[in-house]
Amino acid sequence: MIKILLQSAVLVSLLLISSPIVSSGQELDTEVQPSWWSSLPMTPLMTAPGVGETLPKGWTVVGGPANFEFTTNAKGQVEVHGYGSAPQNAFLTSAATYGDFLLEFEVFIDKDGGNSGVQIRSAIDGSRMFGYQIEIDPSDRSWSAGLYDEGRRGWLASLQDNVNAQEAFAPGAWNHYKILAIGPRIRTWINGVPAVDHVDFADARGQFGFQVHSGKCDVRWRNIQIADLGERTETVLLDASQRLGFHVTPADGLSTQVDGWRMNQAGVRIESVHSLADIPSVLTIKVNFGQGTLFIELGDVVSGPGYSLRIPGPLGSPETPGTIRVLRFADQLRVMVDDVPLILGPPDIDGALPMMLSGALDTNAVIHQVTINLPSTMVSAWMKKTQAAWLKQSKSSAIENGPTKTETQNVEP
Repeated sequence: MIKILLQSAVLVSLLLISSPIVSSGQELDTEVQPSWWSSLPMTPLMTAPGVGETLPKGWTVVGGPANFEFTTNAKGQVEVHGYGSAPQNAFLTSAATYGDFLLEFEVFIDKDGGNSGVQIRSAIDGSRMFGYQIEIDPSDRSWSAGLYDEGRRGWLASLQDNVNAQEAFAPGAWNHYKILAIGPRIRTWINGVPAVDHVDFADARGQFGFQVHSGKCDVRWRNIQIADLGERTETVLLDASQRLGFHVTPADGLSTQVDGWRMNQAGVRIESVHSLADIPSVLTIKVNFGQGTLFIELGDVVSGPGYSLRIPGPLGSPETPGTIRVLRFADQLRVMVDDVPLILGPPDIDGALPMMLSGALDTNAVIHQVTINLPSTMVSAWMKKTQAAWLKQSKSSAIENGPTKTETQNVEP
């Protein structure tokens, strides 16, 4: 349920309102363990080239020139050897595009093997490829598994401040990469060590590309596996032409405009059948207002658990509305205003999450659009299956071991 309600209360910071039965000293939960994606079925991303063929079916080389050779090892895994010394980057590129996915592979590159990377959610422009790149860096800098934007913005998330991930990569040995892309959130691990956890909205889907960098480069990949997590859906809940599934109180609480709906400064309440579900989702609100304050409440802020935060004006303009995004993941909730992150919410709120958007008095806001972006039904089903199994196991363990002293103290009489 989404609620939009005018109120006069002024919130000065992000607050977490906890349930009364939670002890103030209790640690916040983390992502359900094991993670819902940890046991996804994986399949090979590419097969070996057919008889008389030089490339796997559905794959082409962009840029270069460079050499790509393919062998099948004793385990039946396709091993790719890329090498060259051309003045232009080369990419072994998939024809298929992918949105949400889990990708794993092993890579081997010597200290003096040059530089490489793997493109995800990328596109081809003539003889070059651009988009997100997961770095392969055997140099002393060692930013392997960092996130780079090839051909556009450059570094999005380096490993400059992540010494553990820098030290995890070993030149001259096989290194294991894991890349999880769910909606706008891209996460990487190198040999099991977390490297990058970054949110970006430039590209939701695209092609894969295995890079032989310009200049001297000699790199190998093997055991390339993917779990294709399907298509996400974007639903418009409110814009200038519709108020999908909303009930407005009072009836004139929103007045229609050419480009959206103006919030009545005397008060308005909007309720929707669409809740912020307990799955990886992005709720986007495009709004503009000058002076004043916009408030967002998530969950039950009266008795808990819930969040309360405020967004001071000005935000956006009639020509270019501001963007508020509420991103929900299994381990945390994030709020971003014009792509600038606010304080991360604690990860212990689960279940369907009601939301309230409100404005202080004298806040003359126009809501241009409200949309929600949801994962595929496959992801939702897999999350529910994993969480149900984990809860069943936890209950079994609790019955066998009995309540701990801490658990006993946290139960209300």
